[in-house]
Amino acid sequence: MPHYVSMVSMSGNEPAEPGSVADAIGDGAPVTRQLVEDHGGTLHEIYLTMGAFDVLMVMEFDSTQACAQAMLAMREQLGGVTQTIEVFPESQWSEIAGGV
Repeated sequence: MPHYVSMVSMSGNEPAEPGSVADAIGDGAPVTRQLVEDHGGTLHEIYLTMGAFDVLMVMEFDSTQACAQAMLAMREQLGGVTQTIEVFPESQWSEIAGGV
């Protein structure tokens, strides 16, 4: 199955409501994980990051369309802006190199 990395930036410059950040991430990312699974994907890893993006996710989906649908649903339900790219695990490198 295709693998994807998505970087998420929490949108808006407005200050967070007191306690809202702790509430949002205090139990990890069950809502995000469920959203990915609802679209046929697997969320392998999710990280809080520092810099231009706030979250980095490593996922697997049956298709690019399923990934795109999940990212649109995430935007609708959770907000933020995503930048998603398809990535190729090391196990696929020799197959890719064989076509060069």
